[in-house]
Amino acid sequence: MRHPRPESSNAVAALASSPSESRVRGRSIAVIACVALLWGALSWFLSAEWSLSEQYSYGWFVPLLAAALFTLRWPDRPAARPPELRGVWHLGAVGLVVVLLALIPFFRLVEIANPEWRPLGWVHALAVSGLTLLVLWISGGRPWLRHFVFPVLFFLVAVPWTRGLEDFVIQQLMRGVAQIAVDVVALLGVPALAEGNLIRIGSGVVGVNEACSGVRSLQTSLMLGLLLGELYRFSAVRRGVMLAGAVGVALLANVIRAIYLVWLAASGGLAAVERQHNVIGYLILGAVFLGSVGIAAWLKRGGSAPPAAARDPSDPSAASLPTWIFITVTAWLAIAELGVESWFRWHERALATAPRWTVVWPERAPGFRELAIAENAARILRFDEGRGVIWSASDGGRPRERMVYFFRWKPGRNSAQLAADHRPDVCLPASGLSQVADHGPRVWPVEASSSGIAFQHFEFFRRAGGRDQPLHVFYSLTEDVPRSELGFNPFVSTGALDHIGKRIRVALAGRRNLGQQMLEVVLFDAGSASDAEREFADLLPTLIRPASTS
Repeated sequence: MRHPRPESSNAVAALASSPSESRVRGRSIAVIACVALLWGALSWFLSAEWSLSEQYSYGWFVPLLAAALFTLRWPDRPAARPPELRGVWHLGAVGLVVVLLALIPFFRLVEIANPEWRPLGWVHALAVSGLTLLVLWISGGRPWLRHFVFPVLFFLVAVPWTRGLEDFVIQQLMRGVAQIAVDVVALLGVPALAEGNLIRIGSGVVGVNEACSGVRSLQTSLMLGLLLGELYRFSAVRRGVMLAGAVGVALLANVIRAIYLVWLAASGGLAAVERQHNVIGYLILGAVFLGSVGIAAWLKRGGSAPPAAARDPSDPSAASLPTWIFITVTAWLAIAELGVESWFRWHERALATAPRWTVVWPERAPGFRELAIAENAARILRFDEGRGVIWSASDGGRPRERMVYFFRWKPGRNSAQLAADHRPDVCLPASGLSQVADHGPRVWPVEASSSGIAFQHFEFFRRAGGRDQPLHVFYSLTEDVPRSELGFNPFVSTGALDHIGKRIRVALAGRRNLGQQMLEVVLFDAGSASDAEREFADLLPTLIRPASTS
């Protein structure tokens, strides 16, 4: 009689001692529910930016890609080597996990009240990533931490940059692309002039921010470069080359796109640009993808992927945390979400959300006419009500133009982000204007608002008729229930700690999803800053009235 081989005996013993199928299923459900709530709440907060900002639209795919990368790394995970947590180390690790879990509801409370505050998105994302990495370290030690750190941190490519960094990078890139396009079309015999992000030719103006909107997808190329580097398991050096190559392909493709559209506008008119704008955009997108894949294939030929880490199949579940931990965390996260929602609903019971003032349009003023709002701007801003007008004012026989834009967003989850997407110091330089000064905020008294209305005063100039034409822009963004009542004024620059404290007070007051409205008044040839402010003081009372009056 043949005796069973030792390997078979060991396998039977392992099966006999392994958890039952129902316990394994229960553990899997608990883990999935915990991860879904932890990362799902973060993704839900960021999804507003993914929906509203074209350059972050790829963010919808990042959670799925991160999960896929983690799954691909799971089969070849190294043998678990959990750290020996004793004494202070044990208390420190457990304490850090508890602190991070306790902060998650606080992050949710503050970010729901301040959805346009991008730095908090980074803090929340880093907290969730750190918590996940800490659990992996406790479960499998340094081998697991090194093995899974990339899939976990890959999610950060979907977190929107802070507005200051984003505006600087985007503006510099678009200006660079515009200048390169002008230099190239000049060699082709097409006279052109770069004015900021605009390219002026004989038939009109081509905006790089429109004709080359792919430049604003810089983050997409970063995501693609990181993704391909991970899929091919490149070394650190090759990943750096892959990342630089993906960004370079995107920039080159968009320079070519800008050159072609400028040449097309010169030869066929701006109508031809409109007809082919989307088609060229899709072609460029395909070229960027294929170019990045080509770079990855070329890098793969030069070397092989690092060998997979060895696993210890005899103890596949040594690093598993008890199921009750995941059940407890899941329950805590669910209760926290319900608590945050209940907090805002309780405060919203008697909260009036109606505009306190609206605009009186000077339709009988000399030269009064409507200003068309560009389709691209309307698509980005998604306002519920919007209008732009211009008219002439006379000062000692010298006509001067006055311009007014008014946009309103009704109460809703995305109202704050939409309203924050339009600021003169961001949009006007992109239109070829040069900013001279920011004269700071000031609250202007008006009868329609007992607390007055805060306006930020910017000063620009542009080349018009062979001379520098000064422009003074007064910009106001207000809410139906002003946060200024809580001591928070978005126009006033304060210290970081004071600013954070005011944001927290807004959350503690239960303010969220409020209606927003923006008023922008532009005075052409108004002289000095003091002259412009005197003129604005006379004009403002004629433009504002209480919203409740007819």
